[in-house]
Formats: sequence, structure tokens, C-alpha cells
Amino acid sequence: MKQLTQYISIFFLTLFAIACSSGESSPEKVAEKYVSAIYSGDADAVIKMIYFPEEEKSSGASTMITGKLQDGAKRAKAYAEQHGGIDKVEYKPTKYLNDDKSRAIIEINVIFKDNANKNEDLKLTKVDGNWFIEVGF
Repeated sequence: MKQLTQYISIFFLTLFAIACSSGESSPEKVAEKYVSAIYSGDADAVIKMIYFPEEEKSSGASTMITGKLQDGAKRAKAYAEQHGGIDKVEYKPTKYLNDDKSRAIIEINVIFKDNANKNEDLKLTKVDGNWFIEVGF
């Protein structure tokens, strides 16, 4: 009986680990998380989704980009509030930019409750199996 309990526990822990690790396995999921984070003003969540190349991490460019992202998240939240909040978000199919499908663009149309809308092309890159937003490619 003890062994059966151990096997069941291991099985559920494995399922849990797989479910947690597959969160950023597609550009579409990252795009959804980005829209939710940016328009709620969650700059920390947005920053975690950004890809910073190694050379930019040490150059101070990441500090500048982080500051701009924090400001952008505040402005996006204020914009959403000004327009009554988000009504719905439309995503066009992902366009892959290379054969190994490691770079992509997703066109996003955010529609607000007062019928205002914002279009954006979200550029993404796949690094070590995870998708990140790329700023400026």
C-alpha cells in the first residue's frame, strides 16, 4: 500500500511539473500573457517575458529597456482604464520568420469597451525552448 501511494504521488508530481513547465511553450501563450500583463500595468511580468541578449545584459541597455517597459506598462494601464477596459483581444495566426520556427510575429488587435482599438505586432524569439518577446529586431 505504501508503494502504491508513492507511485501515485510521483505520478501527480510529474504531471504537475509538466503542466507548469509548458506555460511558455508557444508564442501564442506568451502573447496572451503579455497583453494581460501590459494592460494591467504589471511591468515585472512583462520584463520577465523580454529576451535580453547576453551582450545587452552587461552593457546597461537592459536597465534602460526595463525603465521604458515600466513606464510603458503604466501608460498602457492608464490607456485601458481611459477606454473602459479591454473588451476582447484578437490574435492573427502566428507568422514564423525562419525555417526552424525560432522567431515569430503575432499581430494583435486589442479592442476596448468604448470600441477603441490598438493594433500591435508582437515579435518573439525562442531561446532554450522558451518563447520571449524581442524588443527591436
